[in-house]
Amino acid sequence: MKNELKQELTRRLCECNNGGLVLVMYDIYFGFSDDVKNAFASDDREALKKSVADVQAALDELIGALDFKYPIAKQLFSLYSYCKRLFSTVLYTRECTAIDEADGIMQKLRDSFETAAKQDNSGPLMGNAQKVYAGMTYGRTDLNENCINDDHRGFLA
Repeated sequence: MKNELKQELTRRLCECNNGGLVLVMYDIYFGFSDDVKNAFASDDREALKKSVADVQAALDELIGALDFKYPIAKQLFSLYSYCKRLFSTVLYTRECTAIDEADGIMQKLRDSFETAAKQDNSGPLMGNAQKVYAGMTYGRTDLNENCINDDHRGFLA
């Protein structure tokens, strides 16, 4: 996963609420899925193994977050497990079609969760996180983000 994506996801984690956290997990999945595609294209067997393990770990996190009190959790579990199996097949079939099929399923699920997250009005999960201000300065080719140092950030004893 590229460093820029890691930084963006880290920033989003600090600012998100419950609905946004699920979207961040889906975006982590897609970042690792892109790594699988890149390793597959470069024919790097070791990178492919690591990338498949990373994407399956992201799917494991989504599975671990399921609350089976609700009937939809069983259906999501089946879909996540199916996607894990699809990525396993990539290692021995050497075909990219399984990646595209899993990404299609996950994109539809992400779109659904994005719609649901728009209705979530809860506050951010991290209450004492560092504030990031975007748009205060501009670089040559992009927008710069500035972090304001706050001495009262984190745990207070």
